[in-house]
Amino acid sequence: MTPVRGEMPTYLGMPAFPEAAKKAVADTQLRANLTHATHTIRTKRAGAVGELADWEQLRAAAKAIKDHTLANLDTYLIQLEENVTKAGGHVHWARDANEANQIVTGLVTADKVVKVKSMTTQEIGLNEALAAHGIEPIETDLAELIVQLGHDLPSHILVPAIHKNRSEIRDIFRREMPDAPKDLTDDPAQLAGAARAHLRQAFLSARVAISGANFAIADTGSLVVVTICGVT
Repeated sequence: MTPVRGEMPTYLGMPAFPEAAKKAVADTQLRANLTHATHTIRTKRAGAVGELADWEQLRAAAKAIKDHTLANLDTYLIQLEENVTKAGGHVHWARDANEANQIVTGLVTADKVVKVKSMTTQEIGLNEALAAHGIEPIETDLAELIVQLGHDLPSHILVPAIHKNRSEIRDIFRREMPDAPKDLTDDPAQLAGAARAHLRQAFLSARVAISGANFAIADTGSLVVVTICGVT
């Protein structure tokens, strides 16, 4: 779903699911993109699973840890706060998305920020809150960058740009990246290289970075980020 420029993105009722589904199912290019992407992902998953004889046990163990943590989230959040503070960090608590956005925009004094691991910030509308305060958010995850430059919304929590194929990504880069090579093709290596070159100056000049985390380790106060970049 593509938002109207300037509108606040939302994942509920924009448009209603039956209307959106009918339009999406009729989009043959979208269906082809998703078919190709899901087949690729499943093939890679099968390869990764085949490397481990005990992957089912590992998955069950991870699920048990996650379920236990969620059931005792109040305890672990307090423990995380204590250890982050001991390590020299500062923890802010927010009741809802609006309060979280107010905290972030109140802390940022720079005119731009670089962002990574952004799905939670997508859900709370942080980019729009930053822009409303004159702060430019720059997505640095490759898929999120594609979505941002395409004035689009993420379509999947793990692969936000799964609905775009390589040719569409090339066209977005050519159109939205002033520094994109004039002869840019849809070769994955070229697309990734163009994105790196585009983002390099942002990394070098940004004074503030915003990141989510894959894991927050309560007993050490550590944040863990795992990332894999790729274009198919």
